[in-house]
Amino acid sequence: MRGVHPSKRGPKGTPPLFTDFTYDNLGVPKNPKNPFLSMPAQWNPEGAAYVDNGLGGYLKEAGYKPSQYEAEIGKFKVPTLRNVDKRPSLGFVKAFGHNGYFKSLKEIVHFYNTRDVHGRCEKLSDPRPGENCWPEPEVSSNINREELGNLGLTGKEEEAIVAFMGTLSDGYSMEK
Repeated sequence: MRGVHPSKRGPKGTPPLFTDFTYDNLGVPKNPKNPFLSMPAQWNPEGAAYVDNGLGGYLKEAGYKPSQYEAEIGKFKVPTLRNVDKRPSLGFVKAFGHNGYFKSLKEIVHFYNTRDVHGRCEKLSDPRPGENCWPEPEVSSNINREELGNLGLTGKEEEAIVAFMGTLSDGYSMEK
């Protein structure tokens, strides 16, 4: 998270936004509970087979050449971590990842740490996502394998990162 969520102050000492404004494919699993997958054919003709190809999919549909869009398939904009845990009430469940697969900061931090450590759930007779496996990524090309996947963090270190991220919910807004 260090590379894509920089913590340096901005111009004139403005608080850090904890994003580098780039696009990345984290290898997030497909979310079978995504309501779009069950939308009528007029809105989603592919139904449950739909795959969100992110920036690369947009560029392809916009008519860009394969040399321009293929390297971007599966990538989504790196969000700010500023106010990442802000919600209307403590019981409000937030969704994380481009498709809402993760339902807590704890889950997504654990995924960052162990994505490449556990095997694939599809290959196990007793799959327990996040414990002994992770589902296949929604898009398997262009996955960031340098900054996440096998961070070697302990459970306590994961908890510390989640606690730190909670401190970023200070009310600061990117809007002026």
